[in-house]
Amino acid sequence: MVVMVVGANGQLGSVCATGLLARGQQVRATVRDPSRAGELAALGADVVAMDVTDAEQRRRAVNGVDVLIASASPVVPRAGDDPDLFDRGLADLVAEAMRAGVQRVILPSVAVTSVDQQVPPIKAKRTMEDAILHGPAQGWVLRLPPFMEVWFALVGSSLPLRGEPRATIGRPSPFLRRFRALTGSLVEDRGIMLVPGPSSHRHAFISVRDAARACVEAALVDRPAPQEPVEVAGPDELSWDDVADLFGEVLGRRVRVLTTPAPVYAGVSRLLAPVAAVPSRTMSLNRFMASADFAGFAPGGGLLDPDTLMTAREFLRTKAALGRQLEEVP
Repeated sequence: MVVMVVGANGQLGSVCATGLLARGQQVRATVRDPSRAGELAALGADVVAMDVTDAEQRRRAVNGVDVLIASASPVVPRAGDDPDLFDRGLADLVAEAMRAGVQRVILPSVAVTSVDQQVPPIKAKRTMEDAILHGPAQGWVLRLPPFMEVWFALVGSSLPLRGEPRATIGRPSPFLRRFRALTGSLVEDRGIMLVPGPSSHRHAFISVRDAARACVEAALVDRPAPQEPVEVAGPDELSWDDVADLFGEVLGRRVRVLTTPAPVYAGVSRLLAPVAAVPSRTMSLNRFMASADFAGFAPGGGLLDPDTLMTAREFLRTKAALGRQLEEVP
Protein backbone atom coordinates (compact mmCIF):
# COMPACT_ATOMS: atom_id res chain seq x y z
CA MET A 1 0.00 0.00 0.00
CA VAL A 2 1.29 3.45 -0.93
CA VAL A 3 0.37 6.33 1.37
CA MET A 4 0.93 9.80 -0.02
CA VAL A 5 1.56 12.60 2.48
CA VAL A 6 0.90 16.00 0.92
CA GLY A 7 3.14 18.64 2.46
CA ALA A 8 5.60 16.19 4.00
CA ASN A 9 8.07 18.97 4.76
CA GLY A 10 5.52 20.63 7.02
CA GLN A 11 5.22 20.33 10.79
CA LEU A 12 2.25 17.95 10.70
CA GLY A 13 3.08 16.21 7.43
CA SER A 14 6.63 15.34 8.43
CA VAL A 15 5.43 13.60 11.60
CA CYS A 16 2.76 11.75 9.60
CA ALA A 17 5.40 10.57 7.15
CA THR A 18 7.87 9.38 9.80
CA GLY A 19 5.05 7.70 11.72
CA LEU A 20 3.98 5.76 8.64
CA LEU A 21 7.56 4.75 7.84
CA ALA A 22 8.01 3.51 11.41
CA ARG A 23 5.04 1.22 10.82
CA GLY A 24 6.54 -0.23 7.66
CA GLN A 25 4.40 1.63 5.14
CA GLN A 26 5.44 2.80 1.69
CA VAL A 27 5.35 6.59 1.86
CA ARG A 28 5.23 8.98 -1.05
CA ALA A 29 6.27 12.29 0.48
CA THR A 30 5.26 15.23 -1.70
CA VAL A 31 7.20 18.44 -1.13
CA ARG A 32 7.82 21.61 -3.06
CA ASP A 33 11.56 21.52 -2.42
CA PRO A 34 13.13 18.04 -2.22
CA SER A 35 16.40 19.57 -0.97
CA ARG A 36 14.64 20.14 2.36
CA ALA A 37 13.46 16.52 2.60
CA GLY A 38 16.78 14.71 2.95
CA GLU A 39 15.85 13.21 6.31
CA LEU A 40 12.66 11.67 4.90
CA ALA A 41 14.54 10.26 1.93
CA ALA A 42 17.15 8.75 4.26
CA LEU A 43 14.35 7.04 6.21
CA GLY A 44 13.04 5.43 3.03
CA ALA A 45 10.33 7.78 1.82
CA ASP A 46 9.79 8.27 -1.91
CA VAL A 47 10.26 12.04 -2.03
CA VAL A 48 8.37 13.62 -4.94
CA ALA A 49 8.50 17.28 -5.98
CA MET A 50 4.96 18.62 -6.22
CA ASP A 51 3.40 22.05 -6.04
CA VAL A 52 -0.36 21.65 -5.55
CA THR A 53 -0.93 24.55 -7.94
CA ASP A 54 0.75 22.63 -10.81
CA ALA A 55 -1.75 20.35 -12.57
CA GLU A 56 0.87 18.19 -14.27
CA GLN A 57 2.82 17.62 -11.05
CA ARG A 58 -0.44 16.70 -9.28
CA ARG A 59 -1.34 14.18 -11.98
CA ARG A 60 2.03 12.42 -11.77
CA ALA A 61 2.11 12.42 -7.98
CA VAL A 62 -1.23 10.64 -7.43
CA ASN A 63 -0.47 7.81 -9.87
CA GLY A 64 -0.45 4.50 -7.97
CA VAL A 65 -1.43 5.98 -4.60
CA ASP A 66 -3.78 4.02 -2.30
CA VAL A 67 -4.20 6.45 0.60
CA LEU A 68 -3.77 10.22 0.69
CA ILE A 69 -3.19 12.40 3.76
CA ALA A 70 -3.88 16.04 2.81
CA SER A 71 -1.76 17.62 5.53
CA ALA A 72 -0.48 20.61 3.52
CA SER A 73 -1.75 24.02 4.60
CA PRO A 74 -1.26 27.64 3.47
CA VAL A 75 -1.99 29.17 6.88
CA VAL A 76 1.58 30.52 7.08
CA PRO A 77 2.50 31.21 3.45
CA ARG A 78 6.02 31.81 2.29
CA ALA A 79 6.95 34.95 0.37
CA GLY A 80 5.24 34.95 -3.02
CA ASP A 81 2.65 32.29 -2.15
CA ASP A 82 -1.00 32.85 -3.07
CA PRO A 83 -3.06 31.14 -0.33
CA ASP A 84 -6.30 31.18 -2.34
CA LEU A 85 -4.56 29.53 -5.29
CA PHE A 86 -3.06 26.97 -2.90
CA ASP A 87 -6.50 26.15 -1.45
CA ARG A 88 -7.91 25.57 -4.93
CA GLY A 89 -4.91 23.45 -5.92
CA LEU A 90 -5.23 21.24 -2.84
CA ALA A 91 -8.94 20.75 -3.51
CA ASP A 92 -8.15 19.85 -7.13
CA LEU A 93 -5.49 17.39 -5.98
CA VAL A 94 -7.95 15.59 -3.69
CA ALA A 95 -10.55 15.43 -6.46
CA GLU A 96 -7.98 14.13 -8.96
CA ALA A 97 -6.72 11.53 -6.48
CA MET A 98 -10.24 10.18 -5.96
CA ARG A 99 -10.81 10.01 -9.72
CA ALA A 100 -7.48 8.17 -10.07
CA GLY A 101 -8.66 5.44 -7.67
CA VAL A 102 -7.28 6.47 -4.28
CA GLN A 103 -9.12 4.31 -1.77
CA ARG A 104 -8.95 6.53 1.31
CA VAL A 105 -8.47 10.27 1.93
CA ILE A 106 -7.60 11.77 5.31
CA LEU A 107 -8.16 15.49 5.84
CA PRO A 108 -6.88 17.14 9.04
CA SER A 109 -9.46 19.85 9.69
CA VAL A 110 -10.78 22.02 12.51
CA ALA A 111 -13.90 22.26 14.66
CA VAL A 112 -16.95 24.20 13.51
CA THR A 113 -17.67 27.79 14.59
CA SER A 114 -20.35 30.35 13.72
CA VAL A 115 -17.90 32.39 11.63
CA ASP A 116 -16.58 29.63 9.33
CA GLN A 117 -18.01 31.15 6.17
CA GLN A 118 -16.39 34.53 6.93
CA VAL A 119 -12.91 33.04 7.36
CA PRO A 120 -11.44 32.20 3.91
CA PRO A 121 -9.11 29.30 4.89
CA ILE A 122 -11.84 27.70 7.03
CA LYS A 123 -14.45 28.17 4.30
CA ALA A 124 -12.11 26.38 1.88
CA LYS A 125 -11.62 23.59 4.43
CA ARG A 126 -15.39 23.06 4.78
CA THR A 127 -15.78 22.79 0.99
CA MET A 128 -13.06 20.14 0.90
CA GLU A 129 -14.63 18.26 3.81
CA ASP A 130 -17.90 18.00 1.88
CA ALA A 131 -16.15 16.78 -1.27
CA ILE A 132 -14.26 14.09 0.66
CA LEU A 133 -17.22 12.85 2.70
CA HIS A 134 -19.41 12.57 -0.41
CA GLY A 135 -16.71 11.36 -2.79
CA PRO A 136 -15.97 7.85 -4.09
CA ALA A 137 -13.12 7.16 -1.65
CA GLN A 138 -13.38 6.44 2.06
CA GLY A 139 -13.20 9.88 3.62
CA TRP A 140 -11.78 10.52 7.08
CA VAL A 141 -12.28 14.14 8.10
CA LEU A 142 -10.52 14.72 11.42
CA ARG A 143 -11.66 17.86 13.18
CA LEU A 144 -8.75 18.72 15.42
CA PRO A 145 -8.51 21.27 18.24
CA PRO A 146 -5.81 23.98 18.31
CA PHE A 147 -2.23 22.70 18.13
CA MET A 148 -0.08 23.51 21.15
CA GLU A 149 2.96 24.02 18.93
CA VAL A 150 1.10 26.74 17.02
CA TRP A 151 -1.21 28.58 19.40
CA PHE A 152 1.00 28.42 22.49
CA ALA A 153 3.58 30.20 20.32
CA LEU A 154 1.21 32.74 18.76
CA VAL A 155 0.14 34.03 22.17
CA GLY A 156 3.71 35.29 22.62
CA SER A 157 6.13 32.49 23.46
CA SER A 158 9.13 30.91 21.77
CA LEU A 159 8.96 27.92 24.13
CA PRO A 160 6.74 25.78 21.82
CA LEU A 161 9.18 26.27 18.93
CA ARG A 162 12.14 24.67 20.71
CA GLY A 163 13.28 21.50 18.99
CA GLU A 164 10.94 22.08 16.04
CA PRO A 165 12.95 22.21 12.79
CA ARG A 166 9.76 22.32 10.69
CA ALA A 167 7.67 24.62 12.88
CA THR A 168 4.72 26.18 11.05
CA ILE A 169 5.21 29.39 13.02
CA GLY A 170 8.90 29.39 12.13
CA ARG A 171 8.40 29.46 8.36
CA PRO A 172 9.96 32.35 6.44
CA SER A 173 6.68 34.24 6.12
CA PRO A 174 7.43 38.00 5.98
CA PHE A 175 4.30 39.10 7.86
CA LEU A 176 4.56 36.47 10.58
CA ARG A 177 8.26 37.05 11.10
CA ARG A 178 7.62 40.77 11.65
CA PHE A 179 4.85 39.93 14.10
CA ARG A 180 6.99 37.38 15.94
CA ALA A 181 9.87 39.84 16.16
CA LEU A 182 7.62 42.04 18.29
CA THR A 183 5.75 39.40 20.29
CA GLY A 184 7.74 36.16 20.06
CA SER A 185 8.94 35.99 23.67
CA LEU A 186 6.52 38.24 25.57
CA VAL A 187 5.56 35.37 27.87
CA GLU A 188 9.14 34.59 28.85
CA ASP A 189 10.43 38.18 28.96
CA ARG A 190 7.48 40.14 30.32
CA GLY A 191 4.96 37.61 31.60
CA ILE A 192 2.32 38.72 29.08
CA MET A 193 0.19 36.38 26.98
CA LEU A 194 -1.79 37.80 24.01
CA VAL A 195 -4.98 35.77 23.65
CA PRO A 196 -7.62 35.81 20.89
CA GLY A 197 -11.08 35.98 22.48
CA PRO A 198 -12.10 35.62 26.13
CA SER A 199 -9.53 34.11 28.47
CA SER A 200 -12.31 31.88 29.80
CA HIS A 201 -12.70 30.07 26.47
CA ARG A 202 -11.80 26.42 26.89
CA HIS A 203 -9.90 24.40 24.30
CA ALA A 204 -8.94 20.71 24.17
CA PHE A 205 -5.44 21.53 22.90
CA ILE A 206 -3.56 18.77 21.10
CA SER A 207 0.09 18.27 20.19
CA VAL A 208 1.18 17.92 16.57
CA ARG A 209 2.60 14.52 17.48
CA ASP A 210 -0.83 13.28 18.56
CA ALA A 211 -2.62 14.92 15.61
CA ALA A 212 -0.22 13.08 13.28
CA ARG A 213 -0.82 9.82 15.14
CA ALA A 214 -4.56 10.26 14.57
CA CYS A 215 -3.97 10.83 10.84
CA VAL A 216 -1.82 7.70 10.63
CA GLU A 217 -4.43 5.63 12.46
CA ALA A 218 -7.16 6.89 10.12
CA ALA A 219 -4.95 5.93 7.16
CA LEU A 220 -4.32 2.39 8.40
CA VAL A 221 -7.25 1.43 10.63
CA ASP A 222 -9.05 -1.72 9.49
CA ARG A 223 -12.60 -0.44 9.52
CA PRO A 224 -14.76 1.60 7.15
CA ALA A 225 -14.60 5.36 7.32
CA PRO A 226 -17.47 7.04 9.17
CA GLN A 227 -20.02 9.04 7.21
CA GLU A 228 -19.34 12.19 9.21
CA PRO A 229 -16.35 14.11 10.60
CA VAL A 230 -14.51 12.66 13.59
CA GLU A 231 -13.84 15.06 16.47
CA VAL A 232 -10.38 14.29 17.89
CA ALA A 233 -9.85 16.15 21.17
CA GLY A 234 -6.71 16.53 23.23
CA PRO A 235 -6.45 15.14 26.78
CA ASP A 236 -7.45 18.28 28.71
CA GLU A 237 -9.90 21.14 28.30
CA LEU A 238 -8.06 24.27 29.38
CA SER A 239 -9.02 27.92 29.48
CA TRP A 240 -6.43 30.50 28.44
CA ASP A 241 -6.21 31.39 32.13
CA ASP A 242 -5.26 27.76 32.79
CA VAL A 243 -2.61 27.93 30.05
CA ALA A 244 -1.19 31.12 31.59
CA ASP A 245 -0.94 29.34 34.92
CA LEU A 246 0.92 26.45 33.27
CA PHE A 247 3.35 28.84 31.60
CA GLY A 248 3.84 30.50 34.98
CA GLU A 249 4.47 27.14 36.65
CA VAL A 250 7.08 26.15 34.06
CA LEU A 251 8.77 29.55 33.84
CA GLY A 252 8.63 30.34 37.55
CA ARG A 253 6.92 33.69 37.09
CA ARG A 254 3.42 35.16 36.98
CA VAL A 255 1.90 35.32 33.50
CA ARG A 256 -0.93 37.78 32.75
CA VAL A 257 -3.48 37.40 29.95
CA LEU A 258 -4.36 40.26 27.58
CA THR A 259 -7.33 39.52 25.33
CA THR A 260 -8.54 40.83 21.99
CA PRO A 261 -12.25 40.37 21.06
CA ALA A 262 -13.22 38.61 17.84
CA PRO A 263 -14.87 41.73 16.30
CA VAL A 264 -11.52 43.54 16.41
CA TYR A 265 -9.90 40.83 14.28
CA ALA A 266 -12.90 40.87 11.94
CA GLY A 267 -12.61 44.62 11.42
CA VAL A 268 -8.86 44.54 10.83
CA SER A 269 -9.24 41.63 8.42
CA ARG A 270 -11.80 43.56 6.36
CA LEU A 271 -9.61 46.66 6.26
CA LEU A 272 -6.55 44.69 5.13
CA ALA A 273 -8.30 42.49 2.58
CA PRO A 274 -8.02 44.88 -0.42
CA VAL A 275 -4.33 45.65 0.12
CA ALA A 276 -2.71 42.82 2.11
CA ALA A 277 -4.21 39.37 1.56
CA VAL A 278 -1.91 37.37 3.85
CA PRO A 279 -2.24 39.64 6.93
CA SER A 280 -6.00 39.77 6.29
CA ARG A 281 -6.22 35.96 6.32
CA THR A 282 -4.11 35.83 9.47
CA MET A 283 -6.46 38.24 11.23
CA SER A 284 -9.44 36.17 10.06
CA LEU A 285 -7.87 33.06 11.61
CA ASN A 286 -7.50 34.91 14.90
CA ARG A 287 -11.17 35.83 14.60
CA PHE A 288 -11.97 32.14 14.11
CA MET A 289 -9.96 31.20 17.20
CA ALA A 290 -11.55 33.98 19.25
CA SER A 291 -15.11 33.05 18.31
CA ALA A 292 -15.68 29.75 20.07
CA ASP A 293 -14.55 27.13 22.54
CA PHE A 294 -12.91 24.06 21.01
CA ALA A 295 -13.99 21.61 23.67
CA GLY A 296 -16.64 19.05 24.53
CA PHE A 297 -15.33 16.15 22.44
CA ALA A 298 -13.83 12.77 23.30
CA PRO A 299 -10.04 12.73 23.83
CA GLY A 300 -8.46 10.79 20.98
CA GLY A 301 -11.70 10.60 19.00
CA GLY A 302 -11.77 6.81 19.13
CA LEU A 303 -8.52 6.64 17.15
CA LEU A 304 -6.03 7.13 19.99
CA ASP A 305 -5.88 5.87 23.57
CA PRO A 306 -6.61 8.96 25.72
CA ASP A 307 -3.94 7.85 28.21
CA THR A 308 -1.24 8.23 25.54
CA LEU A 309 -2.06 11.86 24.65
CA MET A 310 0.41 14.58 25.58
CA THR A 311 -0.92 17.05 28.15
CA ALA A 312 -0.22 20.77 28.02
CA ARG A 313 1.81 20.55 31.24
CA GLU A 314 3.94 17.74 29.82
CA PHE A 315 4.35 19.65 26.56
CA LEU A 316 5.55 22.86 28.20
CA ARG A 317 7.85 21.08 30.65
CA THR A 318 9.44 19.10 27.81
CA LYS A 319 10.01 22.26 25.78
CA ALA A 320 11.38 24.17 28.78
CA ALA A 321 14.01 21.47 29.27
CA LEU A 322 15.43 22.19 25.81
CA GLY A 323 17.90 24.96 25.05
CA ARG A 324 16.63 28.41 24.18
CA GLN A 325 18.27 28.38 20.73
CA LEU A 326 15.55 27.88 18.08
CA GLU A 327 16.12 25.84 14.96
CA GLU A 328 15.83 27.84 11.76
CA VAL A 329 13.07 26.66 9.44
CA PRO A 330 14.32 26.79 5.81
